[in-house]
Amino acid sequence: MVNTDMKLSNIQLSRISKLLVDRIEITTDEALARRELFGITLRCGPDVVQSRTTQLAVLTAANIANRCFPGAVRIGLEPRLANAPLLLWPSLEHTFGQALVSLLGPDALIDSSFEHEGRALIFGNAPPTWGGLRVTFDGWIAKVGPAAMIDALPQREYCSLSGVLAGALAISELFLSFADLNIEAGRRTVGLSLWRPDLDINDPAALGVQVEFLPREFWALGLGHLGNAYLWSMATLPYLDARASEIFLNDFDRIEPENVETGLIFSVKDVCSYKTRVCSRWLEDRGFQTKLVERPFDSNFRCRDDEPRLALCGFDSNPARRDLATARFLRVMESGLGGTMDNFDTISFHTLPNPRRAEELWPDLSPEELVRQREHQERVARENLAYSPLDSNQCGRAELAGKSVAVPFVGAAAATLVVAEAIRLLHGGPAYTDIKLVVSDLGGRFARTTRNYCVHDLAALNYCDATVA
Repeated sequence: MVNTDMKLSNIQLSRISKLLVDRIEITTDEALARRELFGITLRCGPDVVQSRTTQLAVLTAANIANRCFPGAVRIGLEPRLANAPLLLWPSLEHTFGQALVSLLGPDALIDSSFEHEGRALIFGNAPPTWGGLRVTFDGWIAKVGPAAMIDALPQREYCSLSGVLAGALAISELFLSFADLNIEAGRRTVGLSLWRPDLDINDPAALGVQVEFLPREFWALGLGHLGNAYLWSMATLPYLDARASEIFLNDFDRIEPENVETGLIFSVKDVCSYKTRVCSRWLEDRGFQTKLVERPFDSNFRCRDDEPRLALCGFDSNPARRDLATARFLRVMESGLGGTMDNFDTISFHTLPNPRRAEELWPDLSPEELVRQREHQERVARENLAYSPLDSNQCGRAELAGKSVAVPFVGAAAATLVVAEAIRLLHGGPAYTDIKLVVSDLGGRFARTTRNYCVHDLAALNYCDATVA
């Protein structure tokens, strides 16, 4: 788990706070202070004892919330639930309460009878509070909405990714309300099916099937915001024996303070360590086998026949993405995120093979677009006074103004789309080549599928058994 010694004062420009800096022109200190005062309570019902996916939804929400609102998150647990076994990662030998303490610190636990109104998330059969959001799932479906208006779904544990997505959507609704980005956030119902993201969640076909098989080996390419979310999502799947799996980790960077806020695996103590080694240690503590490849992914990269032919890609540049087409992977699942205050919660998803060429999927900016981008950065650095204390040099301020906005619930949601594709592949489910959605407006999503996966698609891809609920 991630330690809770998260101190953000040494981050020059928080990618989360940058949203507020750019949008309402407050200083980074003011933005952080607002985040630290946005109190949230996660309320867990007694039935969370027996639900692996609900425990995962709570842990995911807690992990994301503590990065968005450091020190402002509380958990309402009765003693029996706090002392109940953690149904994920048997090798850790944690109780559910210990797992939450490792994420949030001991001061975050409060008595479940504590009366709280307003910003609360309701899990399981915890009694609803006024203004609280119910977090629920069923099969491959995640759903979040006002607890006074919606009932819990049947919560059939077909695919635990629905718990990850439900936790991410819950924090998304709270964050969108906090940042005044969506007036409906927290007052509406949102949901998505990972089995059929093109369908309404009320469509019977959106429920999906019981997961029986999981990828035995795969590459995780790029271990930043998205890569962390991929590993969190994969490692929380119900592997019958995690030791039978092997994950190839590719990155060459060290962890910077900015990575701690957006990486679901990283903590402050990991700063300056290589990303591959921190991710490897985290995975191996949970029983997985890893191999490390600490070099840039470029046009010379070729997957060998004795290496995994499935790759999950979390790169943040189009040139690196284009090199995926020649790397000899059989299947690639890839996603990318927006990076400005206007599109930070936009997710683009692609698979290879794809009907479109790599150059069409991931084009370079034109010279004119590059000029406009640079001029915009310089104008923001010049006109937004919040950048002045960060760097005395105009060029330095422009460089900071050009950094991306990033919030971890977006990466977590993207990861569930990517990992879901890898699991549908093993179950003859629908094959999606392109998906685009905006987390704050799921109703406008686009998802293209023309067929179901077949036995031919499994060639040279190894898989292993899942624990069936």
